[in-house]
Amino acid sequence: TLGKLIENAENSGFAFPPHPGDEGAQIGGLIACNAGGARALKHGVMRNFVKGLEVVLANGEVLRLGGKLLKDNMGYSIMHLMIGSEGTLGVITKAILRLMPKFESTLTMVTPYSSRHEALSAVPKVLWRGILPMALEYVERDLMERSAEHLGEKWFVEGDVFLIFILAGREDDIYSEAEAISDVCRESGSSEPLVAERRDEQSTILKIRSNIYTALKKDTIDILDTTVPPSNIGKLADAIDAVATRYNTRLPLYGHAGDGNLHCHIMRNDLRNYSDMKRSIYDSTIALGGVITGEHGVGKLRVFELQRILPPQHIILMKELKRVFDPNNILNPSAVLS
Repeated sequence: TLGKLIENAENSGFAFPPHPGDEGAQIGGLIACNAGGARALKHGVMRNFVKGLEVVLANGEVLRLGGKLLKDNMGYSIMHLMIGSEGTLGVITKAILRLMPKFESTLTMVTPYSSRHEALSAVPKVLWRGILPMALEYVERDLMERSAEHLGEKWFVEGDVFLIFILAGREDDIYSEAEAISDVCRESGSSEPLVAERRDEQSTILKIRSNIYTALKKDTIDILDTTVPPSNIGKLADAIDAVATRYNTRLPLYGHAGDGNLHCHIMRNDLRNYSDMKRSIYDSTIALGGVITGEHGVGKLRVFELQRILPPQHIILMKELKRVFDPNNILNPSAVLS
């Protein structure tokens, strides 16, 4: 599992930066979905850490792809085709993963704001300063309180909405970055930040943030995974607010602000307007240069939208690839493509 991988890496003096949220997730599933998560901003998603794979094809043949290499330009990269294919082209049975040296120091900083617009408008300003945190998250107070209660914890930061920064590296460097980030955030209207230095405090903040989806799950119809260029993240949030106003509802919103990836929950009490609300948000996302899924994948839920949005030739090429790898359509049928 992801949790075991992180634990074993740390015990051996290494680090595995990706943290898609659920530490009980299986490594093969994380690779098949090209999972991202809170800590993808600086070091990337699962694809960036996969060096080799063993894959069982639909006909039972076993492929061994990649390896402990720094360079491999030998033909088309079938390994990277498998990563993110959602189990539709083959079954991943083994993986060689890249680890990193253990971080000398880490620091988590929570900056409070009074509105979504203020908080998200600060995101590109931080990135324009040349600062690249390991994570830059957007969350809202009621969501963090609900998640904390679900875990038997307590959310301890005052404010309405927050940006959460996770910094890792040399101690002097991360304190210098934290000071620069704090200056930018104050210029954008933030209150005094909370700085968590102790490992247990940092772990609690990340755990509460990662548990938001689980805390909301029973009341959720769908969690959207819209992703836009980071410079447009404020405009996407404004578009989501406009949809909520149009339908006289509230759409819980949080996500990986640093890489433009926002998760909007459409709740069960909005079932009647679900399709129209989703379509409006997706259309706004595409208009802002974005995609309808940045890390969750297409699955079976977004097949229709994928075919509506992608050019026909793109869909044809994907179907031809599926036919070559899985002519009898036995691998995760009806996922990604209808």
